[in-house]
Amino acid sequence: MDFYRALSEYYDEIFPLKKAQKEFLQDYIKRESLSSILDIGCGTGTFALELSQNGVNVLGVDLSEEMVEISKRKALEKDSIASFSVADMRDLSDIKEQFDGIVCLGNTLAHVLGENDLKQVLTQFRDRGNHLLLQIVNYDRILAKQVKELPIIKTSNLTFYRSYMYRLDGRIDFSMKIEFPDTNEVVSGVNLLFPLKLDILKSALLDTGWEISGIWGNFDHEPWTKDSPATVIEAKCVSR
Repeated sequence: MDFYRALSEYYDEIFPLKKAQKEFLQDYIKRESLSSILDIGCGTGTFALELSQNGVNVLGVDLSEEMVEISKRKALEKDSIASFSVADMRDLSDIKEQFDGIVCLGNTLAHVLGENDLKQVLTQFRDRGNHLLLQIVNYDRILAKQVKELPIIKTSNLTFYRSYMYRLDGRIDFSMKIEFPDTNEVVSGVNLLFPLKLDILKSALLDTGWEISGIWGNFDHEPWTKDSPATVIEAKCVSR
């Protein structure tokens, strides 16, 4: 089985929607009065479908065709108004609509190639929405502690492993492996990540016309520290 096909098929099992994520999103769209959202790096549509259940018009996009197909199937099953299409966050030129908000969650943004690429991506976000919600792994913690492995995830069907290898160019090889105990099958894959420390992300946001309105260390609205598990940022567009 191809790794990314396997990952897409079991993604919801590995990363189920958590109560804190659901409540954070509900609070966010209500507080900012958002009626339309572009979900970039939507995966299997978990966040987009949750947002649509709150009456928000959502377009979810992802680079993975497998993920998008699963999102479309789930939308039909749930009779959701959310729509989905294949798109790369580096090239959103085919998306002509304007949205109240942009969300980019699940460490999607760390797939940029570097700081220049990051600014180009954030500029495209700014051109399509007035509010921005980002969530990535807290790379200040990862780099400071030189974390080699993330916690193993076990479900009734599989075991999911994740590890980091640090490159001389400052980027990270992110290795993933899925083991299926019933069949002894193992599939694996590697992604190249750019570890976005908070100061780099803040600077890039300000340089591309965003004003930061909130920074947290998780979806429980806890303050960000260097030991937080995640970096969650809210921003508003101040210039185009």
